[in-house]
Amino acid sequence: MTIATTREQILQNTFDFFLDFFNDRSKKYQKQKFSDFKINPFTIQATAKGLSGSIDADSISKAIVYPFAFGTSIATSFGTNLQKFIVTTMGDQIAQPSVISGMDIEYVDQIDNRRKYCQLKSGPTTINKDDIKTIEDHFMGLRNLARTNHLAITTNDPVVGVLYGSHRDLSTMYKTIQNDGYNVLAGEEFWLHLTGYEDLYRDLVNQAQLAANNSAMQESIDKLLSTVKEGIEQNEDFFGI
Repeated sequence: MTIATTREQILQNTFDFFLDFFNDRSKKYQKQKFSDFKINPFTIQATAKGLSGSIDADSISKAIVYPFAFGTSIATSFGTNLQKFIVTTMGDQIAQPSVISGMDIEYVDQIDNRRKYCQLKSGPTTINKDDIKTIEDHFMGLRNLARTNHLAITTNDPVVGVLYGSHRDLSTMYKTIQNDGYNVLAGEEFWLHLTGYEDLYRDLVNQAQLAANNSAMQESIDKLLSTVKEGIEQNEDFFGI
């Protein structure tokens, strides 16, 4: 099968997507005020000590800002943009947004040439036990729709696509879905089935890294650290320093 979007275009699109994504996050960091943080004064000192080896305005500001900027905040933001990421970077020749309830994208598998109906997940541990039923209910709804509309959808056509990690990293929740007869593709195998390009996963990660190096993240974090440090110094009694 001929792939309409070239590998080079996918990689350029990926760089552009992540550069915009990181810079959008940077703008949000610049707008953050000290009063926006809900700080636990009983535990923040321990975090500061563990992070920097000291308890002062500098270390406390890092203990506040770093988890916010580099922890769940940026990961969660990416997790809510998975469909946009795939459709934007792959182009509609490879992946299209799905209009079917519970499905994120549709694509023609480059290995078996069948149309797939895919739920996207960020990583190999990003679903919980309750998600199993939700995912499988959506897949069952897809199969019922296929029967009603005489669509040739087999049990292999609904797919959970996990963007990073590998099959051996999948949590027991993903493995339960797989054992129930549904396809779960993770990391390199997902990208191969989606695009047909070998080793694309590694190159996509490299493009994200390149975008991070060219983003305004460091400047924004430094500015936020300064803002938070100033707030701490104005409330020294609250922090016991």
